Amino acid sequence: MLEPLLESPIKERILLYLLTNKDSFPREIAANFSFNFTTVLYQLRKMEHAGLLYSQLRGKVRLYGLNPRYPFRKELEALLQKAYSFLPQAEKDKFYIRRRRP
Repeated sequence: MLEPLLESPIKERILLYLLTNKDSFPREIAANFSFNFTTVLYQLRKMEHAGLLYSQLRGKVRLYGLNPRYPFRKELEALLQKAYSFLPQAEKDKFYIRRRRP
């Protein structure tokens, strides 16, 4: 839905995933959507370099999330929320709800 604006369906899914889960690591995102890990990592680094995302190390894992200091964060979140609301419930349940480990 946001592909023309974001240039890539992978970017759209990554941003929606980060919106719903607050932060995540590249392997989790790649496995969740069956994307190539290097493609996801490339897109995450590209968006981090642009200031859209932040990253932090937690142990040996680098987590990515939406940058709270990004000037258009509120507008971006509103746009992503709108796009997320148009997704079918089955897709929301399958892709955008983080698996809980025991």
